[in-house]
Amino acid sequence: MKGKVALRTGHFATDFSPKSKRLHYIIAVMKASSFSRKVILDLGPLGYSHDHKSGARGIHRLTQYLFEGLLAANTCELKFVATSHLAGVYDMLSDRGLAPQEVLKYEASQLRLSRLGRRAARWVHAHMGPPGLGVRAQRKLMASLAASACSGEKLIPSRFLKGADIYHSPLAPIPSSVRRHKTLKHFLTVHDLLPLTVPQYLKGNSRPYITKLLKSLSPESFVFCTSESVKSDLLTYSPVPLQHIFITPLAADRRMFYPVGEAAKISGARKKYGIPDAPYFLTLSSFDPRKNFEHIIRCFSTLVRSGQAKDFNLVIVGSNPERNQFVETAMTEHPHIQRQIIMPGFIPDEDLAAIYSGALSFLFPSLGEGFGIPVLEAMQCGTPVISSNTTSLPEVVGKAGILLDPFDIEAWCQAMISLSDNLNERNCLREQGIARAALFTWEKFIETTQAGYAFACNQT
Repeated sequence: MKGKVALRTGHFATDFSPKSKRLHYIIAVMKASSFSRKVILDLGPLGYSHDHKSGARGIHRLTQYLFEGLLAANTCELKFVATSHLAGVYDMLSDRGLAPQEVLKYEASQLRLSRLGRRAARWVHAHMGPPGLGVRAQRKLMASLAASACSGEKLIPSRFLKGADIYHSPLAPIPSSVRRHKTLKHFLTVHDLLPLTVPQYLKGNSRPYITKLLKSLSPESFVFCTSESVKSDLLTYSPVPLQHIFITPLAADRRMFYPVGEAAKISGARKKYGIPDAPYFLTLSSFDPRKNFEHIIRCFSTLVRSGQAKDFNLVIVGSNPERNQFVETAMTEHPHIQRQIIMPGFIPDEDLAAIYSGALSFLFPSLGEGFGIPVLEAMQCGTPVISSNTTSLPEVVGKAGILLDPFDIEAWCQAMISLSDNLNERNCLREQGIARAALFTWEKFIETTQAGYAFACNQT
């Protein structure tokens, strides 16, 4: 892989941070308000994560904690829509004990079609492996059926919006019916604009989708960004004014991610996922080119060849690693390390703290992030972090980890060996990482979100 990624640093939520005077003023206004705001929240991402648990990513976690946090705060009247994965949202609400018939706005025909689309999508997923022209034709037909069946979910009748003060989409473009509703304040959470800023590292239909997302915004729109980096990009590519953009940094769940000190618990987790009883470097994320896993494989190969990592392993966690051609190519180029590279696949959150805690260090060579939850999870578990110095990652890591050019093999090799050899350095980064991670909480995320709602509702 060749090229350079622009370094973008920034201060942690400088204009709307939990300590800013602006935020405290808006919170005071919010608390002084005597009315209960009526908020419509799009739960489409939660429908996806309900039906595809191994495919959940930062987008889905944000929506989950937004949903749970607003429910717990009980400061607004919540109703829900689903512009995607309506069947999954319906079932998720039922599982949570919230009657979908009362809190979810949908047409009966939309739910029937969504269930049909879900069955078609599951058939496609179950038949991804078998080759043959006939099977490929069936997959294409069923995928088309799934997409067509779910297209109606994006339509939100105007009557569903009656009486609402705020519409908030955590992912999907703002629907046209919402934009036409002049008294309804609408919010969009923008996770990143990477298809526009680093298009060479993303494939598929991500750029058209981001273009559609931006077209749904206007000077009247309000936006939550997950980092200063995203905010800077948004100001470049959208008409949304500066005063309508709020930064809501993400967090790691403290119930799930914490330092695990019990050797037996770490050993049990390693055994469960086939991780040998040897020192290991850990990296974790989805398998796509942007995550730059082949860089880590090359660095690890260099260390093994030099004899500096002959007794170490590299653990790469993520769903469907076999679908990443870059990882496959890197493995083919370095056959001498294949036995030392462990790919356990998807690991659920409840087991990740032990996997993080058992690692020598966590490696995150990503070429671009809107936030970068994995580095925060690792720091919260007390795992020393070596990360790229690109986009939002310096905002998250701060001085509590090692930040490097994502293409500099020599620097990454030196950092990996330095940490593996130096217990004092690991302990220092462990303490700094835990302290840094404590700055990021889902409580602050919800508080800042509510402050944004209050600010918008007080605009004439």
